[in-house]
Amino acid sequence: MENHKSAKTNAIMAGAGIAGAVTYAVADLFLYVGKNMLSSDKLSLWDVPEWRLMTSMWIGAVGSLLLLLGFLSLGKMYYDVFRKKGNLLILPALLCIGGVLYMHFTLGVYGPLTYRSAAAAGVPDQQILTLVQNADAYLNPLTGVLIVLGYSTEIVLCYGILSGRFGLKKRTVLYMFGGYFLLALLIVIIAKITGEMGIVGSLESLLETTFFIPAYLYWKKGDNRVTRH
Repeated sequence: MENHKSAKTNAIMAGAGIAGAVTYAVADLFLYVGKNMLSSDKLSLWDVPEWRLMTSMWIGAVGSLLLLLGFLSLGKMYYDVFRKKGNLLILPALLCIGGVLYMHFTLGVYGPLTYRSAAAAGVPDQQILTLVQNADAYLNPLTGVLIVLGYSTEIVLCYGILSGRFGLKKRTVLYMFGGYFLLALLIVIIAKITGEMGIVGSLESLLETTFFIPAYLYWKKGDNRVTRH
């Protein structure tokens, strides 16, 4: 009974992680809709109404809680399969979520708020542009680290599935990433047709759903196995 309860709880937390990634995608839309993500005009990307910035922040706060639950479920799956090594394998994922939160709240929300305050105070555009360029210079190395951490998490998940360690069918990898890329393709097509390039800003957050889908399937399978017994 206890194992059944634990598996069910972890499945719910993994589902919360998936919901958290989708919630973050919604928060991204409040930042980027109406903006040309491919534009070289950095100031235009920061010129976002304050109400949208604050809405994005609060939606992101909810998404952060859901993501944390998802990562807890993922960590428990790693420990369940890899034992003590699992505690080390989950560290890149935990560092990754820390960086995602920093980027969203500090650079995604606070940065545009700083821009709007500076513009309202009469700071020349050239000085604001220098501020943006300095922020970008700081962001680029951090972005690279986050990409490495994110991919390392995906590598562990793919290894666990393809090796049979997670007890999931190998085609799960195909469904998991194939489904994401089909969704990404649909969003890009819609952006091209409508000219609303801002919606592609949600693609990165949606990719994080692939972190938690294996955990959800793993715990659901464990729950079903315990129930049958």
